[in-house]
Amino acid sequence: WSSDFDLSTEHVATGRRTPREKTRRGRPKGGGGDATRRKILDVALAHFAERGYSSATLSAIATEAEIAPSALYHYFDGKEALYEAVYFDVAPRVWQRIGERLADVSTVRAAMETMMRGRGGEQSPHASPFLASVPTVAVLHPEFDHLLDARSKLQNDAFRTIAELGMTTGEFADFTVDEATEIVRTMTMGWFFERHFAGETFDSTIEAILKALDHMLR
Repeated sequence: WSSDFDLSTEHVATGRRTPREKTRRGRPKGGGGDATRRKILDVALAHFAERGYSSATLSAIATEAEIAPSALYHYFDGKEALYEAVYFDVAPRVWQRIGERLADVSTVRAAMETMMRGRGGEQSPHASPFLASVPTVAVLHPEFDHLLDARSKLQNDAFRTIAELGMTTGEFADFTVDEATEIVRTMTMGWFFERHFAGETFDSTIEAILKALDHMLR
């Protein structure tokens, strides 16, 4: 396994846009700077995951973050900028942890099982539902369509690396690397999406998926 893809925010954003934070003109009175920003991002992640983009409000986020609503604007221009910042804070971290979990695997099967059982290694209970909701939010709010490009970039780098592993081991000997990449993407993201809605009971399907993968890779 070679985790050589760049997960930095600038690279992931493919040069189009990066989280738009407001230039600070001093901190709110009693504010903790980076600690306050971190708390805002964590609270916003939970609100966007639980309530959705449209229903989440800056006033509620500020209240839970224990700052005045006006103080939030010292860190972010508004809800759109905050949503972008949450995405670029969460998504690269999740995919980085996926890479770390896969660092020692030597087969495609092991990589797929690790991904499904570990679900990216993200400890926050809000990361998965937030990321699962991004495509829908981007469709309803075109100002976020660039997030889909960033999402695809993260996926492409990771899944292509798994596909290339399969070419080396011979597991994907009957496919091109592009075909193998799409097989990995479809199986992985399809499973994650269904698991998001079905919950933990969907984990029972892992063995059947691995069995099907075994048959396909013979």
